[in-house]
Amino acid sequence: MTGPIHLRPYQKAAVQAVVSRYQTRHVRSMLLHLPTGAGKTVIAAEVIRVLSKTADFGKVLFIAHRSEILDQTAATIRRHMPSVRVDIEQGSRTACQDATVTIASVQSLVRRRDRYDPKAYSLIIADECHRALAPTWEEVIQYFHANKAGASLLLGMTATPRRTDGRSVSSVFEVVAFEITRTELEDLGYLVPMAYYAVRTELSLDRIKLTHGDFQIGALSAVMDLPEVRSLTLAAWMEKAKDKKTIAFCAGVDHARHLASDFNAIGVPARQIDGKTKDRGQVIDAFRRGEIQVLTNYGVLTEGFDDPTVQCVLMARPTTSPLVYAQCVGRGLRTAPGKTDCTVIDIVDRNTHQLQYSAAEMAGLPPRWRCRGGDPFRQARALAGIKVTSPEAFLAIRRAESLEEVQSILMSLPPEVVVAGLDDKPVLHYEPCEQGCSADQAERNARRLLKQAQAPVRRLTVTDDAVQIEFRTPAVDNERFAYLQWHLARVTARRVAFTIPKNTSTPKNPRALLKSMLPESCKLMSLEVSQDGATLVATIAGLTREESDRIQQESRVEHGARLEIRGQLSLFGD
Repeated sequence: MTGPIHLRPYQKAAVQAVVSRYQTRHVRSMLLHLPTGAGKTVIAAEVIRVLSKTADFGKVLFIAHRSEILDQTAATIRRHMPSVRVDIEQGSRTACQDATVTIASVQSLVRRRDRYDPKAYSLIIADECHRALAPTWEEVIQYFHANKAGASLLLGMTATPRRTDGRSVSSVFEVVAFEITRTELEDLGYLVPMAYYAVRTELSLDRIKLTHGDFQIGALSAVMDLPEVRSLTLAAWMEKAKDKKTIAFCAGVDHARHLASDFNAIGVPARQIDGKTKDRGQVIDAFRRGEIQVLTNYGVLTEGFDDPTVQCVLMARPTTSPLVYAQCVGRGLRTAPGKTDCTVIDIVDRNTHQLQYSAAEMAGLPPRWRCRGGDPFRQARALAGIKVTSPEAFLAIRRAESLEEVQSILMSLPPEVVVAGLDDKPVLHYEPCEQGCSADQAERNARRLLKQAQAPVRRLTVTDDAVQIEFRTPAVDNERFAYLQWHLARVTARRVAFTIPKNTSTPKNPRALLKSMLPESCKLMSLEVSQDGATLVATIAGLTREESDRIQQESRVEHGARLEIRGQLSLFGD
């Protein structure tokens, strides 16, 4: 891909947050907390471009730890700034001293740092900076940043600031300059939701010792590589993802190799890679081209790998590490044409080892929670909206282990007890269609539920396997309609899809889009969408005149809708 990179609104906001703190507040170490798929490298490239225009601004050092990250970063910066010299310092590759941007592996840099004059570098970017507490990273940061008495800017980027050992990389940085959550990116349409399935089996993880805060690799691999466990893993994949392009994260090199052989034995093209695979680049390229359907790996694709067409993440390796888990799952959440979600299959201990981490815990749900193919983050947000006045009802909901169980509890309660149901919406009452139903019955059930929800429906079409609903208004945002879709699927036993009028360019979730463009000091009080979807009316507190003008312009550029901003302007700023 060639040509300039188009930044998303939240990416522009992140760049502005870094630049303004550096130039006006003289902050010299900042953290960007962005989930996998947010485009950290694009943000870094734009920060480099903007700050390089500053008078007397020196060179840039970008530090990473894996060759794939180095090469991808170099390609992104070269595309974004074609006139700038970008060199790589790693292994047999040596960067030229005249390079404006040096992209270096921390392993090579710690041995060769004496070749570089730290005073020549004005910006040091640490990718995956949760590693900054490791001795090699500390040495490099001390040499290039701390020795300059704060003259340079240290910018850290990570999806997971808290490490397995409980230490937080936030202690290295003065401020968190910008952060955005995975659910917010999903609302904006920049990440796809998870379809999460936990496969419970007898793993006896309590017998496995921990090393450096995670399961001991040799012992874990011996358990996960048992034929019966691999067979269960294969069966789960065949049931939920047999036609999907898949990355499998394994517990060891032998486990990855044997699992790839199992896939090939049933006719699924698969390959295995690890840190010693000599043709790793060629194998990954073949996977990207679709010649390989399943790529099993150990310790390679956790960070820095980017293939948006991945449709399934197979977690064939239990872990106690939130960091490792989030990075693995994040490999499949990027958007691609025709991709609606990412199937995540998790092989977990039936006894729920107290330290084993899962997507449910990542979303703040109880360890034994059953998502049943739903997105745990959306389910957690829906649960957070429930308000009941009875302590007994509250405790019953807290003890529930699935969304279906929570909905059944809510429907059984007296109306005066329930202030708000799932997602802070009124409780809908219905009988789930457990055994399937005819198209006529499904249509009646759907219309009854839509009437309860007071949804502005224009057209409803029911087939043998799907329900298609077109709404009269373009204001079909995730907050209001995500669980209406879930309820409809329960009463029709069919896949449910929503459409909006085609003559509007209003974003899928205008509230989330607008929030992503706001400075941290501002608050979105309310947002209304005109009937034709052409105008957004927002009440925002704390904007300066300059910020108001910028946001209105970006709103027009991003989705074509006119943004009218109301509210008190800040007394500070232009």
